[in-house]
Amino acid sequence: MSHECQGVSLAEVKAVQSQCPIIPEGSVLILEGPQINYAKSGPVCVSALNAIYPWIMLARHGIKDPKMDWDESKKCYSVVCPCGIVHFEIRNLREP
Repeated sequence: MSHECQGVSLAEVKAVQSQCPIIPEGSVLILEGPQINYAKSGPVCVSALNAIYPWIMLARHGIKDPKMDWDESKKCYSVVCPCGIVHFEIRNLREP
């Protein structure tokens, strides 16, 4: 069985604006491959994580698609949680 999804990708999900009591502004979620690095991460909202996961996958695999909200100037995806109260920047930390 292949373990490609457990590659060495390193993604960061950062709350850059927040009015949410669960995810304060500045909170960071670090994913090493498909796993959350709990030692380096803040709180996790499963509803937000589920909603923004397509952008996390793009970032993990180094895909930069302007049609999916890739911000070339910031080198990240800019997305909003389903509640509309947390704005995230999602980036691959292995990309220059």
